[in-house]
Amino acid sequence: MQTRFLVPGALRRVVWQHTARRVQRRSIHVDCIEKGTNGEQTKYQAALFIDNVFPLKMSRLDIRPYLVLRNAGAMRKKVQGLLPELPHGASISDIDPHFRDGGSLVHFTFEAGLGLEAACDKAQGVVDAVNTHVQMHNKQRWLGLATRALAVRGVPFCEDIVRMLPSKRVRVEFCGPALGVEQVYGEFRPYGRILDIEMPSGADAARWAVVHYTRLRGATSARNCVHGDVVGTTKLLLAYVRENREHVAVQWVKDHSKFMIPLAAAALIAAIYAVFDPVREFCVENKITHRFDLSHVPLLGDVRRAAMRSLLRRDSAPQPDMSAWSGLTDQSSRLASILDEPPESFVVVSGPRGSGKTRVVEQATAGKKYRIVVDARKLAAEHSDLEQMTQLARQLGWWPVFNSIISITNAMDMMVKATTGSNAGISATPESQVRRILETLALALANIRQRRLQSQAHEHEHRSFSESVHTVPSADIPVIVLDNFMDKSIAFTPVILDWAASVVEAGLAHCVITTSSISGYHEVQRAQPQSPASLVSLADASPIEAISLLQHQLAPPELLQQKSTDAHSVESAESYAQRLDTASSDSIANAAQVLGGRLEDLQLFVQKVRAGESVDAALEDIVQRSITEVRKYAFADDSEVGQCEHTWSPEQFWFLLTELAQHQDVEYDRVRSSALFAGKDDALLGLAEAQLITMVYNNDRPSRIRAGRPVYAAAFTRILEDPGFASSMTVKMNKKFIGLETAKIREAEDELAVLNVFRASVEAQSALTSGMAIVAASHGYKGRDKGRGGLSPEAYIAQVAGASARNQGSELMHDRPQESWSSWVRSFFYSSPHAPHTTDVIGVQPSVIPGVPVELQGRVQFLLRTIHSSQQKIDRWDAETQEQVRRLASL
Repeated sequence: MQTRFLVPGALRRVVWQHTARRVQRRSIHVDCIEKGTNGEQTKYQAALFIDNVFPLKMSRLDIRPYLVLRNAGAMRKKVQGLLPELPHGASISDIDPHFRDGGSLVHFTFEAGLGLEAACDKAQGVVDAVNTHVQMHNKQRWLGLATRALAVRGVPFCEDIVRMLPSKRVRVEFCGPALGVEQVYGEFRPYGRILDIEMPSGADAARWAVVHYTRLRGATSARNCVHGDVVGTTKLLLAYVRENREHVAVQWVKDHSKFMIPLAAAALIAAIYAVFDPVREFCVENKITHRFDLSHVPLLGDVRRAAMRSLLRRDSAPQPDMSAWSGLTDQSSRLASILDEPPESFVVVSGPRGSGKTRVVEQATAGKKYRIVVDARKLAAEHSDLEQMTQLARQLGWWPVFNSIISITNAMDMMVKATTGSNAGISATPESQVRRILETLALALANIRQRRLQSQAHEHEHRSFSESVHTVPSADIPVIVLDNFMDKSIAFTPVILDWAASVVEAGLAHCVITTSSISGYHEVQRAQPQSPASLVSLADASPIEAISLLQHQLAPPELLQQKSTDAHSVESAESYAQRLDTASSDSIANAAQVLGGRLEDLQLFVQKVRAGESVDAALEDIVQRSITEVRKYAFADDSEVGQCEHTWSPEQFWFLLTELAQHQDVEYDRVRSSALFAGKDDALLGLAEAQLITMVYNNDRPSRIRAGRPVYAAAFTRILEDPGFASSMTVKMNKKFIGLETAKIREAEDELAVLNVFRASVEAQSALTSGMAIVAASHGYKGRDKGRGGLSPEAYIAQVAGASARNQGSELMHDRPQESWSSWVRSFFYSSPHAPHTTDVIGVQPSVIPGVPVELQGRVQFLLRTIHSSQQKIDRWDAETQEQVRRLASL
């Protein structure tokens, strides 16, 4: 009845006492250390193991043992405090704490008779007495388990190997005959409850076994008490089996990886967004407002710029005065007036390089409080999409940037696809990162607008908070400047344009795009088709402005007034002044006339003259360089020219070159409708993008075509004056023309064959003769040869047709009904040495061709005229080609 009311601790104590009694069934290991003589007692040594004294070391990172005891001396003192006074005259010889196993070995000596059995009984009595004492008096218990004293039946293996941590699995190696499962169970059960005993099969069946305990305490006790024990003739060697400890939650995650991995990735991305997105938004907003930028403080900014100039030792040469550069002030005022209005559409500032686009934008946005500049030239200079994304983030102040997250998310997506067979949708690309950057910028712009509206509502109570962007002053509307945009290829151009269009439509900011490529304007129109973009077109300077700039740059007053103690520098200044005196104003005016108003070429010319070259030599070098560029980019056979796609043929550009060499500009529509361009503008747009030509716009449409740079006009003239190259290109162009006209003739012949109006008969011959006469008359034929007797065109062609018929024989005409009418066209119209020429004009109206149905009269006459006109062109181009071939042979 009393057992029913025992507390759980007492129950465990009873169980362990019963287990300890079972341990006594095996004999304890006793060593004889001193054999007695003359009837004296023999001295023996035995050992016992006290477990659950210290916390077990679960892993290398487990710090609990270090928090309890710090050295071996303190551990020995604690073990010695647990031991009672040993019975049978035994004494403690050594205490060996096993720090890792949570217990300690206690070696003791005692005296007994010569019989080994009596010594074992006395040693077991000592162990029982110690076990009873520690269970009754030890109050400090780890994990609520009672402390036990167990007899050591083997020879303990005392080691401090770091990797051999305690484990519930103990490997038992048999040195001798193998033990059965019953024997292994009986040997190891006294130390704790066994979960499983693994006995290998096959060749290793007699070598080892694995005992798996339910508690770690049983494994540590068995490891210290049984190692080295001999059962029969088999010695047992014990070692811990390293376990791969895995938490239940981790195992559950592995078993349900199909949705746990995407969920974990989404949680990680959400955490990154929640933590870093506010930081990035703050950094982008500071980039726009310059709240913490000391360079925008008036005094500190001036000091900083002055210090940088002195450190870098920049050239103090005067910058070109562009205030009156081809109406630059007017264009700047027009752009400023556009930016003063609410945002509605893109503003495109187009013009050749060096025409002052950046200066116009800077002057127009000087009064703007918020200005964001994206330099597309720096983006295009990067080699990969990831580097371009990083450069864009740097320009917009988007920080921090984690480039590695793209690789991580892509790897996770690949793992999910490999395990589940479907995409998780968590992969990131540089394009998606660019979208995030632009979304953050749009959010910052919205916050700026929101605060401005709140400020106005606070200042003026009659204004509602929900008023539109029209209530915001024009100076407070942000301006986004996409500088040098679409001049070179950028991977994210469509993404940036779509985002900018949404920002402009929302009224958050103006968007100004500066570009040297005419295709950029069309790209902008496609990005916002519902609102036409405003175009500010800049041109080169006038010759007078170019002459003024050269005179100002080539003769700066401070260079002539240079004072230096260095004799060489004084001599250089004097020689430079003498060289300017020898250069007449006519040579400078000639240079300005050739170079035009392109600032880039004018500055290069000034640099060459300052470097010591004469005016004529510097001009000739620039012209020769331009000729090389034109030959390289325009007549190359590569599919691409630099960053521009090669959409034109050499024959098309040669046709345009000959026109521009003779005229300053040509009509866009006339060139576009010519035979080589066939009404398509792909080639012209490609040439404009390659900056070989420049399109002049009128009413937002191409009006005229000029050379890409003013100096290219001189280069075109030089190329045209090269006899060998000009003759070879003329031959190629004429062959192209002949091929096009031949195709027209073939199409007309095929259509006439389908109509089947000219059959192989005498009646058809007269009809054809009449048709040829009508065609000749409609082209204004007038006989040149006075020996013809002044015959009319119809009579002349009839005469030629009659002669041809007599030569062939009328009976042969009836015998060959399948004869093609096209051969008659060639015999009557092309092969005659007296064919009519279109250069003689008379006003003869066309008549009706006999033998041709009335409903086909107009179409047949049109086809015959087409054949006649094309053949005359072919004859003229063929004669010119023969002339050019003879010229090439004579070189």
